[in-house]
Amino acid sequence: MVAVDTNIIVRLLTQDDEVQYQKSLEIFQTQTIFIPDTVILETEWVLRFA
Repeated sequence: MVAVDTNIIVRLLTQDDEVQYQKSLEIFQTQTIFIPDTVILETEWVLRFA
């Protein structure tokens, strides 16, 4: 199981950097993912104020 941080989720959702998007997509497609509650909250905050 792999724990992901806010940066990986934001790159996956926004696709603002192609290289980082592809790496984050690969993680989500090939790994069992754990997302801590704090990362979900921080992701929401980043996306709301970006």
